[in-house]
Amino acid sequence: MFNAAHFPRSKRKVVLRDSAGKAWDVICLGGHHRLSGGWGSFAHYHNLKLGDVCKFELVNIDEMQVHVL
Repeated sequence: MFNAAHFPRSKRKVVLRDSAGKAWDVICLGGHHRLSGGWGSFAHYHNLKLGDVCKFELVNIDEMQVHVL
């Protein structure tokens, strides 16, 4: 599973970057495999709704490219 293999095991800041290159700092809650503290801003900016799909591409340990499908 992507989460277990690539999400940090402890709480840490990661950058989400969209297809336009705009970046958001978010908090990755390691052991829970969840995004917080900035995810809401990203989701609001992209008008994400329940059922929408996002593809996360690992760029490096602290950055992910997010494709809103």
